[in-house]
Amino acid sequence: MNNSRENMSNQLVRLTEEQELILNQVDNAIAWFNPAGQLILYNQPLQNLWGLEPEWLNCQPRFAEITTHLIEMGYWRREHQTQLQEAIAQTEPQKTTSCLLTFPQMNLQADITVTNDRGYLLVFRDLTKYHRSQESLQAEVKRLRFLLGLTQRLQAGGDLMEIGQFALTYLVKAMNAAFGDVKVISGDAQNRYAGVLTNKISSQFIATYGDAVVGEMQDLLNQGIPYGQGLLWDVVDTGKPVFVENYAQHPKAVANLRHPGIGQLGIFPIPATTGEIIGVLTLESRTVQKLQEAPNQDLLFGACRLLGAAIERAQTQEILRQKNLQLERASALKSQFLAAMSHELRTPLNSILGFSDILQRQIGGTLTNRQLNHVKAISKSGQHLLGLINDILDLSKIEAGKVDLDLAPVSIHELCSSCLKMIQPRADKKKLALSLELDYRLSKVLLDERRVRQILVNLLSNAIKFTPEGGQVKLTGKLKSGDRIQGDYRPDCSTINSSTPYLCLEVKDSGIGIPQENWHLLFRPFQQVDSSLSRSHEGTGLGLVLTKRLAELHGGTISFQSKTGVGSTFRVWLPVTEVVTNVPDSSVGMSQNLSERDEQILSGFTGKRILIVEDQPSNQILMAEYLESLGYLIELICDGQTMVETIDSELITEASLPDLVLMDIQLPQVDGLELIRRIKAHTLWQRVPVVAVTALAMTGDRERCLAAGAATYLSKPFKLAELSSTIESIIDRNSP
Repeated sequence: MNNSRENMSNQLVRLTEEQELILNQVDNAIAWFNPAGQLILYNQPLQNLWGLEPEWLNCQPRFAEITTHLIEMGYWRREHQTQLQEAIAQTEPQKTTSCLLTFPQMNLQADITVTNDRGYLLVFRDLTKYHRSQESLQAEVKRLRFLLGLTQRLQAGGDLMEIGQFALTYLVKAMNAAFGDVKVISGDAQNRYAGVLTNKISSQFIATYGDAVVGEMQDLLNQGIPYGQGLLWDVVDTGKPVFVENYAQHPKAVANLRHPGIGQLGIFPIPATTGEIIGVLTLESRTVQKLQEAPNQDLLFGACRLLGAAIERAQTQEILRQKNLQLERASALKSQFLAAMSHELRTPLNSILGFSDILQRQIGGTLTNRQLNHVKAISKSGQHLLGLINDILDLSKIEAGKVDLDLAPVSIHELCSSCLKMIQPRADKKKLALSLELDYRLSKVLLDERRVRQILVNLLSNAIKFTPEGGQVKLTGKLKSGDRIQGDYRPDCSTINSSTPYLCLEVKDSGIGIPQENWHLLFRPFQQVDSSLSRSHEGTGLGLVLTKRLAELHGGTISFQSKTGVGSTFRVWLPVTEVVTNVPDSSVGMSQNLSERDEQILSGFTGKRILIVEDQPSNQILMAEYLESLGYLIELICDGQTMVETIDSELITEASLPDLVLMDIQLPQVDGLELIRRIKAHTLWQRVPVVAVTALAMTGDRERCLAAGAATYLSKPFKLAELSSTIESIIDRNSP
């Protein structure tokens, strides 16, 4: 019996020791109280947390005694005791609640678990490290947001003042400063001065030293600090920061800035990308911590580098602005000079041409043949001189931006024909064969007729000038897509949209050609390929320059190909914004919708063409953009009547038919079912498959569409993948 009791006692001791061993391995402090509030179990971390004596704890003190003892020792405050007591009282049995106890150097979370007999277990978790890590993480996030914001403002080309203010707003707080400013270094050598870009003065500074002091400082900062005055020039010359603890007593302090209330200063260099110091950042602190020992030093210098990039860019922009102003003034003076010279030259030239005309008419008396030839030579030279003056003035006006286009529908056939008639006499003298090739379905294009005429005459004149006798000169007008310009030499890098239709006016000759090493000279003012004294071709070298500028005014460009001894081909590309084809008036709307098809047919497009008949713009855009991304050529018609005119048009040939029609059923004027019937009844159109695309989804709608002649039926809303697979399968099935 005694052995049994002894064994039970030993097991109880071992169990208690094992519990204590387990509890002592737990980092959190644990205290278990019975229903009477007596401490019946605790671990070593609880004892260590507040330096409690184990002998006293083993006496099972009550909860109130322990907390009162902690208050007396200065570890706790009365509100901590009350807070924990209330939390215990409010916790239901078999439930766990938590409350946060905040101390000056520590944050504890008390997890409270109440048993059925109203005993309770307290687990104290030290959250200090967690909170500090959270604070550190938040500080790092703020740092990264600041650097990201500063970089984004720099990349977006933000205002320099706004960038500087953004940087100072953060740095003054991050460095625990009271004042900060950014100064930009301007001028050269000893004439440099530091002008304030932006500054930030705290409300504390204003309250402490008054508005007058702040105003005085502000006035001085706005005036700028000359070279040699103040500590900042040491920073500029050495590229190293300067720290001053007593600025008022420093021998290099600026006189008007000396004030006993100014705290310690830190002056930091702002470098350019070249390393040159182009600005300084000044921070003033009134804490006991020295600025050179403050955290965020790396952030401070990183911000200075970004500010340097912003200042450098702003200075470059200012230099460019000044240069542009100088160029504008020079251009204005040039225009004034040319205008004055134009008047001075035209006045005597008018008399020369006028009197030579009178002499040729022989109004004042009969001239001999020799005299008449002399007068004709005078008149020809005068006309040539007038042409040179006009070219110079036209180029000057274009460069000055004083030329406005007078856009109107222009008949391309009439324009090209009249230009050839103008140039025909010169071609006849050299026995050159002139020819014209036009797409006669293309009738009128929106252009400035006078300027395009000037372009064509310039190109034709050059072709005749540089083509030997018996040669050929050909003028062609066609619609071409932008990608057809590939392979040509272009004197500029202007954007060409490969899918945009262009009116391509081409002048091809069998002349002497241009050596490739001289191509770069062709479009420079007053430059000629052959500028020697023995050259056989006269002119100022402005014709191609004017042609290029006039094409660019239309939003186009110029390109050419040339081979020495074979000839040259010059092409002017003018974007087509409005086309009117040779069709009856009733079909104008149809022809405008088919202008892209004309362009692609004429440029040799071999891809699959899809005609979308849809009246809703959003659906048009959706289907067109998606199918174009798959490589299809898209044409759009937005009402039933226009589609009827398209079906019945005499211009439609088998080659110009679309490969497939996406037909909406609910259309204005004529519905889609009727249009499908017309297509299938037409001898030419009936081979074109039609896909009915409609929001009609009632019983029998699909059958009505198929009965009308549709190849298949798609109900809105449909999936884009379903649309593409349907089109692909039908086109493949109908391909020969």
